[in-house]
Amino acid sequence: MSNLKTLYALLLAGVLASGLMSCNKKDGDSNDSYVYTTSTSSALVREFELQANAEVMAGLDSVFFTIDPERGLIYNADSLPVGTDVSALKVTVSFRSPVSKAVFSVLDEHNVSTEYTYTSSMSDALDFRHGVTLTVTSTDGLRVMAYNVKVNVHKTEPDSLVWPTGARRNLPGADDDNYAVGSTSMSGDQYWCLLHHQGGYTMSHAGSPAGPWSSTKLADDFAADATTLTASAGELFVLGTDGQLLTSTDGLTWTAVAGARWSAIIGNYETRLLGLATGSDGKTRFVEHPAREGYEPAEVAADFPVKRFSQLLTVGSDWAVAPQAILVGGLKADGTPSSATWAYDGQHWAKINSSQSLLPALEGPTLLSYYTHTLNTTNQRVSRRVSWLVMGGRRADGTLNTTTYVSNNQGITWARGTSSLSQSTEMPPFYCAQALVYEATLAQGAVQWQCPYIYLVGGLDSQGQLLNNIWQGVLPRMTFVPLN
Repeated sequence: MSNLKTLYALLLAGVLASGLMSCNKKDGDSNDSYVYTTSTSSALVREFELQANAEVMAGLDSVFFTIDPERGLIYNADSLPVGTDVSALKVTVSFRSPVSKAVFSVLDEHNVSTEYTYTSSMSDALDFRHGVTLTVTSTDGLRVMAYNVKVNVHKTEPDSLVWPTGARRNLPGADDDNYAVGSTSMSGDQYWCLLHHQGGYTMSHAGSPAGPWSSTKLADDFAADATTLTASAGELFVLGTDGQLLTSTDGLTWTAVAGARWSAIIGNYETRLLGLATGSDGKTRFVEHPAREGYEPAEVAADFPVKRFSQLLTVGSDWAVAPQAILVGGLKADGTPSSATWAYDGQHWAKINSSQSLLPALEGPTLLSYYTHTLNTTNQRVSRRVSWLVMGGRRADGTLNTTTYVSNNQGITWARGTSSLSQSTEMPPFYCAQALVYEATLAQGAVQWQCPYIYLVGGLDSQGQLLNNIWQGVLPRMTFVPLN
């Protein structure tokens, strides 16, 4: 009797489990409308691959395809290079379990469909330009799955830096042709721009370089070198026309820092402002504010730039005790431009570029930290890496540089970037421009991600006149939905 009860319980559990497993809700049906099937077979695709074809693309058979049975999609999330011919591609498909048939329906340019029955020995090439559907039927014929198969190809070069003219803006507060010089900086969550007009100074601020900006004319007695605007630890700094270091928390009211007359502001390092001061003995020394306890200003090296160097940018690393800050180029005390990369570790300055560096001597180069991408040709996967870019700058002969230089080792070596990283031909050549990198939030459906945009602000043209420009640049790949 006991054995009969056990057998009955097992049979009942099996019936219940079978009912639960074969109960599938139809799309669009109400919660109490179901289709019941006794099928235990599958029509699911396990893998989808393109077969190797070196004439189409090296590593074609390594392209990864995502299979999404819920949405009925098979697609390569990382698109193939621009111009890849997908009109005749052979495929290999595997399934979760044996199937009775799998049929590709291929549309042509006239929306006419041609069917190809898939087998492991199928030799037909498929045209993926106009639409392909794969329909799979289970061995018992009770399950049918339809997949929309897409072989995505980039429409634009994803790793070519683009500077759309439609995104160009005028400098904030530059509402006439009487502006002279200016600069921008970031303090806290605000971006600041100081412009010098014939009629005085205008300070503008915004939550992003794209604006909108709010502009205010400064008091008539304000006088400063507008190109020296810098932020440090939530404060704004600028050098007065007499070299006096001035500070402000709101960009409007400025006070002098006692005992600080500097010849140049280098930039911000952690909570300190770094600069240069030339003494009565004619020697230039490193200075800082606020000065560390026991700090003694050290004399700068003869080949250290004393003005018109790049912005000072800080680099963090897992193996360094303190962050490293770097700058490039600038004019040395003898008036000649520098090709060196100088680094600061919190205590000392050192020239770090190697003899293999190809960076030319430049006055007023623009330095920024951004990204470049590398392609693994084995699996066709693209990876992103932090890179340092130098743009613009004026050479010793007075000509302006339009080549972008790239460093992947924090300024030790520099190489000429590919043409895809060059500035737009729509942009005038420049030097002494500033670069801001701002991460905007992009969204597609429920997916959100951060996209870093470059903003090139101001700068001087070949005649030394201020350029009334804010250019926005981005690598198109950054605007794509990130791969999971």
